[in-house]
Amino acid sequence: MKPVSILDIGSSKVVCLMGSRAARGGTVVHGTGVAAYSGYADGAFFDEKELEQAIVSAVKEAEVMSRRRIREVALSVPAPFSRLVLATGSLRFVDEVRITPEHTDELIDLSLEHVQVPGYRLMHSTPVVYTLDGYETAEKPEGKRAGSISAKVSHLYVKNEYIALIARILRGLSIEVTMSVSTPLSVSMLLIPEEERIRPAVLIDVGYLHTDVSLAENNAITNMTSIDMGGAQFASDLSFGLDIPFPDAEQVKRKYSFLVDDSDDDVVVVYMPQGAKRVRREVIELIMTARAEEFAGLIRDALERMGIRPEQQPVCYLTGGGFSMMRGGAEFLRSELGMRVRRDRPFLPTMDTPNYASAFGTLEFVLRELHGDEEEPVRETKEKQGIIKQVRKIFNK
Repeated sequence: MKPVSILDIGSSKVVCLMGSRAARGGTVVHGTGVAAYSGYADGAFFDEKELEQAIVSAVKEAEVMSRRRIREVALSVPAPFSRLVLATGSLRFVDEVRITPEHTDELIDLSLEHVQVPGYRLMHSTPVVYTLDGYETAEKPEGKRAGSISAKVSHLYVKNEYIALIARILRGLSIEVTMSVSTPLSVSMLLIPEEERIRPAVLIDVGYLHTDVSLAENNAITNMTSIDMGGAQFASDLSFGLDIPFPDAEQVKRKYSFLVDDSDDDVVVVYMPQGAKRVRREVIELIMTARAEEFAGLIRDALERMGIRPEQQPVCYLTGGGFSMMRGGAEFLRSELGMRVRRDRPFLPTMDTPNYASAFGTLEFVLRELHGDEEEPVRETKEKQGIIKQVRKIFNK
């Protein structure tokens, strides 16, 4: 089976993956490339030249490992570069009819009639729930009989400037972008079991400078927001509070555990290029706990604005880097939020850590769209064309 390539633009690194479906199921990774860069904030990159260098490095590394030339990629779209619109389309018939896929397509068309998102273009249009003769269901309606039907549809858009920038960089490598994939959507489908998406599940994706909080319902994203805190703020606090360089503070952060420490040593030795420094463990704990409580408070506020409350007992999935990779991070959030917080993840063939979930989520999404899966693929765009043909048409305009 021909391999496909994806380019995942994270908040601190660029990942290029090349993979294919195995003959008996599963995913085969042929090549990987990873390159760090300074990231983005407020929907804009800090240094576009540095981003270009990271993309080139990641792509070349994946090509060398796979011994294949990359000609086209699917591109991940982080939440800060996307927009979500929920809209409803409705049909009423003179007599009861049997619902067909064409009716579903028409519902998506109707839901888009009055939607305008200047500066953005459509990525995904995914029905969330259907209502047949007043009865609401998440199941596909094809084959059922009804006199009226409506669908609440999740439309995810990508920022034109984001697409234009990445496409321009890749043209220098003679690579074409053939598909754009929402990061929250692909990660939610990778990490959250289908049965837990029947009611809204929460995805908390921790980045370097920000954290994305999304609601996943069935095969769609129904709400998402970003908070201005990620792994870098923890390291920054340690750097200031302990009076040590930022790179060394980053190492202290990575070794920290929110779990009970059985160590009898009240002093931590921080090894730096200019020498070693002894700091009290309780000072590190004070700094980390204060920032973590603020972090949990921002997430709690975001969930409240989304209408999610602890008494609803939603399942929260924690992924990404920074806080999500600290020992005891999920347990700390569980206590602070009063919700079930999981850091589970399916087995990944390589780079088996949460901060690579977005890259593998994008790869799995593309493979499912191209080659099918036991899970029903998300319906893409309003036009009745194959997704590759449609998105290729957009990028060739």
